[in-house]
Amino acid sequence: MNAGWTLLLVLAVAGASAVGRQLHRYPGGRRFAFGREYSAARRDLDTARNALRALERAAQKELSGARTAARKAEATHRRRVRSAEADVAYPRKPGRGSYMTEIRGLSLCQHVLVADIPDEWLRDFPLDGIAVRADHSPTASHVYLTGPDGRQYLMTYPVHELGEEYVRTFVLDVRNAIPAAKTFQRDRPRLIRESEAELRRVRDDTTGRSEAGLRLDALTAHQSGDPRIPRARQDLDGAHARRHALTGRRPR
Repeated sequence: MNAGWTLLLVLAVAGASAVGRQLHRYPGGRRFAFGREYSAARRDLDTARNALRALERAAQKELSGARTAARKAEATHRRRVRSAEADVAYPRKPGRGSYMTEIRGLSLCQHVLVADIPDEWLRDFPLDGIAVRADHSPTASHVYLTGPDGRQYLMTYPVHELGEEYVRTFVLDVRNAIPAAKTFQRDRPRLIRESEAELRRVRDDTTGRSEAGLRLDALTAHQSGDPRIPRARQDLDGAHARRHALTGRRPR
C-alpha cells in the first residue's frame, strides 16, 4: 500500500470516528446529529451538558485541593514528629557518633575511640574516660592508651609502615575530641529533657493538621448543600427529555 492510499485510509478512519462521536453525542439519526434545522436542539443539549460539567469540575478541583492540603498537613506533622523523635533518640543512645579519622588499629569517632587491640576483642573506649599519648624512636612510634578502668594499652607503628607525623596528628585529633565528648556527656541529661519536651510539644501541636481537616470538612458540607449541581443535573435531565421527545432517543 503506497503513501497516498495510507493517507486516505487514515482520513477515512478519522472521519468515521468523528461521525460516530457525533451520532453518539446527539442520538436519533444523522439528520438530528448533523442537520442545520436541529442545531438549536443540539445547542440546548450542549449548554446543559457544559454547565453541569463545569460545575462538577470546579467542585472536584476545589475538593481535590482541600484533600491535598489535608494530606500535606498530616505528612508535615508526621515528619516533624519523626524529626523530634530522632532528636530524642540521639542523646539517649548516641552510639559511636560520626567517624572522624583513623590509623591502623585505632578509629576515632565522635564519642568513642575504637581499638582493635591484639589478643583482645574490638573495643569501644568512651572518649570522656580515656587518656592518650605518644612517644617516638628512630624506628617506631608508640601510642599509649589508658582506658576508663585505668588499664593501659600499647600500639606500635614502625616508621616504615606509618610516618611519625601521622601518628602525632592522630593523637592530637583524639586529644582535641576528648573535651567535646566530655561536654556532650555532661550535657546529655539536659539535652534529653529538652528534646523530650520538644517531642511532646510537636506531638501536641496539631494546629495545621486540624485546620486543614476542618477546611476539608467545611468544604465537603458546603458542596453537599450546594444547590447548583443538583439544579444543573435537573436542567440536563430536562434537555434529555426534550431530546427524547424530538428524536425518540434519550442521550446518555
